[in-house]
Amino acid sequence: MNKNIAVLFIIAFNLVPVFGVAFYNWQPFEAFWFFWVETLIMALFNTIRIIFSQDQPPENINTNQHLVYHFNKGVKYLFTRIAIFLFYAIFIIVFIGFVANVNKDKGVVLTTILFKNKLFNLGLLISIFSQGYYLIIAFFRNGAFFTASPDSYAAIFDGRQLVIHVAIVLGAFGSIFLVKNTSLGNYSGIFIISLLCICKCIFDVKASNIDNYKIVY
Repeated sequence: MNKNIAVLFIIAFNLVPVFGVAFYNWQPFEAFWFFWVETLIMALFNTIRIIFSQDQPPENINTNQHLVYHFNKGVKYLFTRIAIFLFYAIFIIVFIGFVANVNKDKGVVLTTILFKNKLFNLGLLISIFSQGYYLIIAFFRNGAFFTASPDSYAAIFDGRQLVIHVAIVLGAFGSIFLVKNTSLGNYSGIFIISLLCICKCIFDVKASNIDNYKIVY
């Protein structure tokens, strides 16, 4: 797999919220919801990886061996991810989407949730296309599924989610500082979203070097 293409996908996706807050009046809700929906998209593709992962030793790959399909593990992983997604979705929609936006149009939240936000939808299409590309090129065509383990995918929290949580906390404190101690309070939204996108982008680029992307002949 061409790493440059993977990096371009990652950068393009993570820049969407930055463009949204800078040019399309996005609020923190759109950015948080954008990345949270991404976790569900990734869960769907990871479910496919889990089902087809063969967990063969790298030093002794047998391409003629009958494939083993881990449907039970895939379904269990997917349902766990969906449950976590829905649990956190309530908090994001209620507290960040409605409660925190005291002076904002609440209809914008519904517009985004109902997929009527064109920039938001474009970003999700980038995610779906890139995940499909990784799956076909890096997982199946390169033969990574032979050595991939169905147990290597975190069902509850993974590194990406932890990075998002840390970035949100740091961004929140930074925004409070800007509002209370400087004249740059109007840029607090841009600050928290940009910090979130930068941290996540760095993590995603590093995570693109995981073993599942190794070329196997």
